Amino acid sequence: MKKMLVSILGSAMSLGSVAAQAENWTLLAGTKAGYEPELAVSLMVGNVSPENGSSETMTGIELSLNCPLIQPPTNRIRQQVSYSTIDGADFLEINPHYVVEVAPGLEVGGGVGLGYVMTDASDDVGFQIGASAHYFAQGPIFLGAEARLQTVDGDNNTRVAVKLGYRF
Repeated sequence: MKKMLVSILGSAMSLGSVAAQAENWTLLAGTKAGYEPELAVSLMVGNVSPENGSSETMTGIELSLNCPLIQPPTNRIRQQVSYSTIDGADFLEINPHYVVEVAPGLEVGGGVGLGYVMTDASDDVGFQIGASAHYFAQGPIFLGAEARLQTVDGDNNTRVAVKLGYRF
C-alpha cells in the first residue's frame, strides 16, 4: 500500500510539473503578434519498404511551416504536409514534428502523423511515427532527410527519404 501511495504521489507531482510547463505553450500561435510561418517547400525522393513486399521508389513534394495552432516555450513544432506517389498509390500526409536546433543550421525533430492512402483498389488511413533532420546553409536552400514507420490497414512499412528544399 505504501508503494502504491508513493507511486500515485510521484505521478501526481509529474503531472503537476507537465501542467506548469504547458502554461508557457502558445495556443493559436498563428494569431499572435510575432508569429512567423517560415514557409518552406521541398522535393522528396526515397524508398518505401513494405513489411510483406519489395521496396519501391517514392517521389513527392512537401510544404512545411511553423505550426499555427500550438508552439512550445522553447524549440518549435513544424507542420509538414506532403503528397507523394509510390507505384500507383498516392499518399497525402500531415506530420507535425517537434524540432530542436542541435548545432548552427542543423535541426532534428520527430513526431507522429496521419496519412491518407489512395489506390485504385481502395482508400485507407495510415498512422506513422517519424524522425527528420534538416541542414540550413546560408541562404534559402536546405537539405533534409527523414525516416518514418507507417501502418496502413494493418500492414507496416518503412520510408526513408531525402529532401531538397527552399525557405521563403
